Amino acid sequence: MAMRTAARYVSRRLSSSGKVLSEEEKAAENVYIKKTEQEKLEKLARKGPKPEEKPVTSSGGTATDANPSGPTASTPGVSTDKHRNYGVIAGTIAILGGLGWYLKSSSKKPEVQD
Repeated sequence: MAMRTAARYVSRRLSSSGKVLSEEEKAAENVYIKKTEQEKLEKLARKGPKPEEKPVTSSGGTATDANPSGPTASTPGVSTDKHRNYGVIAGTIAILGGLGWYLKSSSKKPEVQD
């Protein structure tokens, strides 16, 4: 919901070139945005669910029927994309390496003059 509101705000700011829109222009723009969002949803509905996802059934089943349990259930916060996981690991290592380098360089010993 917040993403949709942010997208509307950004598109409104970029499309209006900084000018203040009248009420009719705002209404027309809102209609256009809703229309494009509806078209995107219809396009996704025509494509159907992804192969790894199970289609949602509206047969009146209980909530436990719709949610699989056991080892086949995936956690919503865990990514299964191999390349994204490698990117996260590489980024974490880079951040930790940079932090270690910074902390190591800040503890320099004073020079002893002969």
